[in-house]
Amino acid sequence: MHIPFAERWLNAYERYRYSRLIHAVRLGMAVLFATAVARVFHLKHGEWIGMTVFVVLGMLQFQGAIYSKAVERMLGTVIGLGAGLAVLWLNQHYFHGGLPFYLTVGAASAAAGWAAVGKNGYIPMLAGLTMCMLIGDNGTEWLDSGLMRAFNVLLGAVIAIGAAKLLPLKSTLMWRFMLADNLTACSRILAEVGNGRRMTRERLEQNMIKMRQINARMVKSRSHLAATSGESHISPAMMEAMQHAHRKIVNSTELLLNTAAKLSPPDVSAEERSLLDSHFQRLQRDLRLTARLLKGHYARRVRIDTDINPRLGRLAQHLPFEWQGFLWLGTNMRMEVAALAILLQRTRRRWLDTRELQRLRAHLMERRANVSDDGAV
Repeated sequence: MHIPFAERWLNAYERYRYSRLIHAVRLGMAVLFATAVARVFHLKHGEWIGMTVFVVLGMLQFQGAIYSKAVERMLGTVIGLGAGLAVLWLNQHYFHGGLPFYLTVGAASAAAGWAAVGKNGYIPMLAGLTMCMLIGDNGTEWLDSGLMRAFNVLLGAVIAIGAAKLLPLKSTLMWRFMLADNLTACSRILAEVGNGRRMTRERLEQNMIKMRQINARMVKSRSHLAATSGESHISPAMMEAMQHAHRKIVNSTELLLNTAAKLSPPDVSAEERSLLDSHFQRLQRDLRLTARLLKGHYARRVRIDTDINPRLGRLAQHLPFEWQGFLWLGTNMRMEVAALAILLQRTRRRWLDTRELQRLRAHLMERRANVSDDGAV
C-alpha cells in the first residue's frame, strides 16, 4: 500500500529508517541556504557561515547534540572575539608589536589549551581559534573584520539550529527503535531455536551473523542513552535499567542459540513436543508485543505471564540435564522481557512523540467511552 509522503514523514519509525538520508538532505539544504545568504547579501568573510554549518551539523545527526554543539560554538566565538579584540587593543595602544604582545598571545593560548582538555573543552578550543583568527589579521580594519567573522559564525550556528528544527532527528527515536529492532530480531532467532529442527552448522553460522548485528545495535544504542535521557526527561537510572534488561535479553538469546546447536533431540511424545514448542512460541510473542509497544503500535498494556506452566515443569524433570538448562534459560528470558515491558510502560508517555501521544490518548478515551456505554447498558 502506498503511504503518502506527509504520513511517512510524521511516522517516527520511518524517520528512524531514513535517518541517514534525512541528515544528508538537511546538511545539504543548510549549506545551500548559508551560501546563498553570503552571496546575495555580499557578506564579507561569508565563507564562515557555511563552515560553521558544517562544523555544527556535519557529523551530528541528533537534535540534542546539535543544540549543544551550536551553543558551544557560539560561546567559544564570543569569548574568543572578546579575547582577540582585547589583545589587539592592548597591542595598538601599549605593546606596538613588541615582546609583551607575543607573551600575551602565548599565555592566552596556553590557558585555552589547559581548559580544552577539561570538561566542555570545545568552548576554550574555539575561543583560542577565534582569538588567533583575529590577531592574525594585519590589516587596518581588524575590528570590522573580526566582528564580521564573529557575526557570520553566529549566523551559521543559527542556520544549523533552524535546519535541525525543520528536519528533526532525536536520539530517543534511535534508542527506542534500535531496541525494537533487536527484540524483533531476537524473536526470529528464537523461532529458529525452538522449531524442533536440529541446529546445523550452516544454520548456526547464519544466526551468529544475525547475533553480531544485534550486538552491534545494542552497543550503538548505548551511545544514545544520555541524549535520550535529556530529550525525554527519563532519569539516567531508568535508562540504565532498560539498557540492562536489553543486554540480558540479547545475552540470553545468544546462549539459547549456542546451546541449541549442542542439544540432541529429546525423546518425547508429540504432545510433549508441542508443549516445548509453545514455550518458545510464547516467548517470541512476548518479544514481538514489546517491540510493537516501542513502535507505538500497541496501545493496550502488555502483560507478560511469568508463571511456569506446571506441565512444562513436570516434563522438565524427566528431560536430560542440558534440556532442563535450556528451558530454564527461556523461562528466565521471559522474566527479563516482562521487566523491560514494565519499565517501558512506566515511561511510555515520555518516549512517544507528540503524534503518537495524541493517538494513544484518543484510543484510551475511546476505550473509556466504550466501557461507560457497556456499563450503562
